[in-house]
Amino acid sequence: MFNSILNKLIVLLWLCSFMGMAQAQVTIEGVELKDYSKNIYLKPWHSYQQLVALPDTYPAMDKQTHLWWLLRKAEAEHLLYLYPQYVETVTAAEQLLVDASKDDFSSEQVISVNLFLGIYFQKESRYQEARQRLTLALEQAKAENLSYLFIRSKQELAYTLSLTEHYEASLSDMQAAYIDAFALNDEFLIATINEVYGAIYGYMQEYGKSIEYYQKALKSYQLLNYPSYTAEAYNGLAATFRYWQKYDKAIAYYKKYRQVVSQFHSGEILYFADYGLGMSYAEKGDCQQAIIVIDRALQLDGLIDYDAELLKRKAQCLIALNELEQAEQALKRASDIFAQLPELTNTRWQIEVDKIASSLAFAQGDGNKAYQLLLAYHEKNNALLEAKSSERLAKLRTNLEMERQGVESSLLKQRAKVLKLQVEQQEQKNQLQSYIIIMAGILVIFAAFVLVMQRKSHEKIQALSVIDPLSKLFNRRYIFNYLDRFLINSSGSRGSIAVLLIDIDDFKLINDRYGHPFGDYVIREVADIAQKTFRSEDVLGRIGGEEFMCILSRLDINQVMDIANRLVSQVAEHEFTDEHKQAVKVTLSIGVAQRSDTAPDSENLYAQADKALYQAKHNGKNCVIQYRQHMRHPYQSSQT
Repeated sequence: MFNSILNKLIVLLWLCSFMGMAQAQVTIEGVELKDYSKNIYLKPWHSYQQLVALPDTYPAMDKQTHLWWLLRKAEAEHLLYLYPQYVETVTAAEQLLVDASKDDFSSEQVISVNLFLGIYFQKESRYQEARQRLTLALEQAKAENLSYLFIRSKQELAYTLSLTEHYEASLSDMQAAYIDAFALNDEFLIATINEVYGAIYGYMQEYGKSIEYYQKALKSYQLLNYPSYTAEAYNGLAATFRYWQKYDKAIAYYKKYRQVVSQFHSGEILYFADYGLGMSYAEKGDCQQAIIVIDRALQLDGLIDYDAELLKRKAQCLIALNELEQAEQALKRASDIFAQLPELTNTRWQIEVDKIASSLAFAQGDGNKAYQLLLAYHEKNNALLEAKSSERLAKLRTNLEMERQGVESSLLKQRAKVLKLQVEQQEQKNQLQSYIIIMAGILVIFAAFVLVMQRKSHEKIQALSVIDPLSKLFNRRYIFNYLDRFLINSSGSRGSIAVLLIDIDDFKLINDRYGHPFGDYVIREVADIAQKTFRSEDVLGRIGGEEFMCILSRLDINQVMDIANRLVSQVAEHEFTDEHKQAVKVTLSIGVAQRSDTAPDSENLYAQADKALYQAKHNGKNCVIQYRQHMRHPYQSSQT
């Protein structure tokens, strides 16, 4: 009997050991499914093949492992544009949650399912359901303190809002996501947020900023060596250049995109390449080539709202080729698709049907119908343009850009809290020592802590006081401190550094003639024009009454001079009006100096820029002068 019990015990232990081993050893190339995302980003097609083959290696999986497998498979299918498979996988993951107890799965898994369902609804153009799922994932991730999933959910929610032209809400959400990603120091998350910024600004028709953010994302993806995301950045750049009507650049980037994604063996992803190429050829006017590519794309299994865009462009080309019956059929198919998507009603995508229908009616000889359709289009389009150019939205964009530039300062408080927690943990460890040592240690730490916190509080107050109240630019103290730090921390290999000293010409005369309120108005207008002229990474501040300074990096002197001359021209051409609505001429003089052996520090660099500014004034104002060694300041001349 003892032997029988012993044998049963051995078998039971062997079974438990086998089950535990089977559960623990579900890995792909030595990596657990939970941590397999990076492998997917690096080698999406190879990783997907490994995931598909996994059930043959592990035919029996526990529920949690099975859900991890489904989530990683969905992630790969999303990157590879294997849309039917993605839908099937995400639906299976949702059903697994429904059929089992929530206690069988981790919070991370539940949130991931909601995130992927939100992306599924987004791709289906079911935007209300997408917002609901992504909001749920956002709230769950916040409650569980899962920062990565919180940022991913917020990012996808912002992108969904932008698709229905809720730009104000999407920009606010993206700014918050960017700050969180910056705090985590996660290069990949920051890159994906920059990519979404590029998409949002592209939809808002701010194409320069869109290109800027897509280029930032592309650079990060290439450094990380993530081919799927690199392809997406190419696609975003191509689409923005297409909207910007720079069709040759758009076609070039679409071809790069097609080249990268051809390795993924996916017809769905090739759909997007052909979609972009077909749209670009059509808008460029190459209708013969456009129709060939558009028909090829429509044969693939693409997204329904994208099909509507292709059909609109095909209709335009057919009108141009005088194939009016086929054009009418294509336009009707596009209109039927928009009728299925009520959330796109009265967006710029849907109202364009009226514009193309007007062209068709005119080609068919029905001038009255053409006029009525065109009138309806312009009324709806004007309403959209008014919404996009509202003062509130413009102010929000400006504030968000300024906040983004100063995001490091905004994180000081969070990092101070982390330091405080570390100190408290150390105090708890010290309490294991004797009572006398504990009391002495607490007194010492408390005194040091108070001094440190007082000093940090004082530094934080100073750090927050960096904005000039009139111009809303950085103030003199901040920009000179920034220049000192920048020169110390940057080496010659990181690019050149230039300083621009900008002065409003005859500002005292303006104040005397039109009054100080008008002078304040001129300062604000010049500051606004300068912000729009310089890049987002350039640092601009007001250092005196009518004097400004800008620090530019990674540009050669010709590029710096081009930017400075463009600012002078834009201010000279700007219409300044006094209280009587009379035009007032305002001009700038700018002195430019670049870091060199003769100006290695901020003091010498500023002095050279000041001499160049004086020379600009001496040359008749309203111009830009680069510092040369022979230049002298008037104070130097008087001493000589």
